[in-house]
Amino acid sequence: MKLLNPFKILLINSLLLGFISAISQTPIVNISDQTKYQIIDGFGAHQGDASVNQPWWNDLYFNDMACSIYRVDLTPSLVSPYSDLSYFSPWFMGSSVKSVFNFEDPANPNGPEGNRVRTYTNPTDYSRSFGGRNAPIAVMGPDLEKNIAYFRYQTDGAITTGKSMINQLGDFKLVGSIWSPLPWLKVSSGNRYNQNWWPGPIANTAWPFIWGGNFAGGRLDVSGTPLAIFNDQSQGGSGPTTSLTQFARSTAAYIAGYQRFHGMNFYAISIQNELNFEEYYSSMTYPLSSQYIAALKAVRNEFDKYPELKSIRIMGPEDLLGGDSYGLWEYGGPTHKNLQYLRSIGQDPDALKAIDFFCIHGYAGDGLTAAGANPNLWNWWVNGWNASPAPGIPANIKGFSSFNKKSWMTETSGESPEWLFPVNGFPGDGAFGIGIRIHQALTTGMESAWIYWTFTTADNNGNVTNYGLTNANATTNSPKYNAAKHYFKFIRPGAQRIACIISGSTDLLGSAYIHESEHSLTIVLINTRNSIQSAVLNLPYSGLQFNQYTSSLNSYWKSSNLIASGSQTNISLPAYSIVTLKASIPVTATNETASDIPFQIIPNPACTQTIVNFELNESEAVSISIFDILGTKIQTLNKGTLASGVHSEKLNVQHLARGTYLVELRTTSSHIVKKIQLN
Repeated sequence: MKLLNPFKILLINSLLLGFISAISQTPIVNISDQTKYQIIDGFGAHQGDASVNQPWWNDLYFNDMACSIYRVDLTPSLVSPYSDLSYFSPWFMGSSVKSVFNFEDPANPNGPEGNRVRTYTNPTDYSRSFGGRNAPIAVMGPDLEKNIAYFRYQTDGAITTGKSMINQLGDFKLVGSIWSPLPWLKVSSGNRYNQNWWPGPIANTAWPFIWGGNFAGGRLDVSGTPLAIFNDQSQGGSGPTTSLTQFARSTAAYIAGYQRFHGMNFYAISIQNELNFEEYYSSMTYPLSSQYIAALKAVRNEFDKYPELKSIRIMGPEDLLGGDSYGLWEYGGPTHKNLQYLRSIGQDPDALKAIDFFCIHGYAGDGLTAAGANPNLWNWWVNGWNASPAPGIPANIKGFSSFNKKSWMTETSGESPEWLFPVNGFPGDGAFGIGIRIHQALTTGMESAWIYWTFTTADNNGNVTNYGLTNANATTNSPKYNAAKHYFKFIRPGAQRIACIISGSTDLLGSAYIHESEHSLTIVLINTRNSIQSAVLNLPYSGLQFNQYTSSLNSYWKSSNLIASGSQTNISLPAYSIVTLKASIPVTATNETASDIPFQIIPNPACTQTIVNFELNESEAVSISIFDILGTKIQTLNKGTLASGVHSEKLNVQHLARGTYLVELRTTSSHIVKKIQLN
């Protein structure tokens, strides 16, 4: 035997160690469908302007991005005379108009009282004389139909399109938040506006006030004191009512009318958007959780009186994620925050029953800049804390998961429109950061939905702003749009997050989602490193063929294919990139499901035609689909709503190649899968 000299042995050992070290440092992404987490309800955004009636907007929102949730502002809009002259506050009327209410009249640039707004302190002085006018109050009586007549509504193309695409999208959920109730229901909060800009309110103006039709600030009167100003006898009632009763009646009426006008029912509403923020636009505050709970129960009780409203879910409290533990518990004042609201709700059985699920905004404490990239904040929201996290904060506080209710992230924004921002340091505050924030919300935060503030925005130069995802100029080229699309497009309603565990790298983030009825697997990976990063994917199924979509700096939504050999494959991710992988998963005999619904396929095996026999215990919507063995949907027969009883449906299969297929019977309440052999 020829012996190697010591130098060669040392060299070979060094090379081997380096090779082994390189292998050991390659990140491993282990995906398993044996561990499952929350069901995903969908993704979407809000839009508050006429863009929703434009074809380009709907094409982006529904066809390309495939959004399945749409959020609207539920600040009530009234008919004349209650809405006249921008709710009787100063506004723009043209330079030729001489009026104490006209900002453009040089003699009256600041309105009748020199503060550019109309102030009031409570319901009794809402109609005080202002510039020689007295704003009227619409008193709500016990008759829902009469109350609906006070409100007006506008066409919204997003709702129309969403309704028409429910089958294509997998679902369409209409949700809304009340920015402010009717203005005369509010009282002084004791706070004052602290800015000064024309034509905005004068600094130090007390809340609440009306500014150009905006119902700004103040808090709801939840004292329970009947007021003569709210005497409902002329509306068929019994006399003076409380602000809380008027709030419940007006909310029920406005939303019932909204649903009728649009022909679409709400999935859920929030009774207050950002319940600790007073702004010059429509807003209101509930500084104490007891105040919020009083309003919550009043609205729930009112909704339950009417079949068309009873099914609407109430979500809340819709406060900010904030930036620290105080932002999740309490600010000085005191001003209660998220987890304190949850604790108080949990201590009140009626309140806990009234709220169907929780929601939170992904903003920092200023309500403008994005938060949510810090997993510790999301962990607190989900799990609370045992030991006190900061002085003055109690120990042993529960997170939302302790209440057996899901949570949605219903608003965030604030990222720069560039893919990477800032230029120096970690670029987490641009479009790339949106991907990280969605990841943290869905994984650590266990959120079941994620909704952006505004879908499209534009500055004076037509550029996308920090508060929108795209616009008519940028369309699919916007970096922020593409970052969100990596989640919005393929994680469809009804998908369930499954285990995605990464070892060997702290710079690689990942999550995975399985959709059983669509027989699909979606994986989203984020490379937070400033260089290319490779990884090994260990998959729960063999032979998967992925469609891959990659976005990185100046290169967005680039498509390619990734084919797994066995149950493992390698992937390379560009620097600061987001990658989405979508594949059909195998449908085998093990995927056959049991059900109480009698379900037969005769004949089986079949050649040209077979008959699906099934029985319904109640009237339900029914569809029948055929999948190949890889999970690709071949055809679907939508039968609409069928009555209870026995049904037989013919399936034409003569155009299909011989082999094994799966037939899925899907009803409103369940789905059943059975194997069929074609000869």
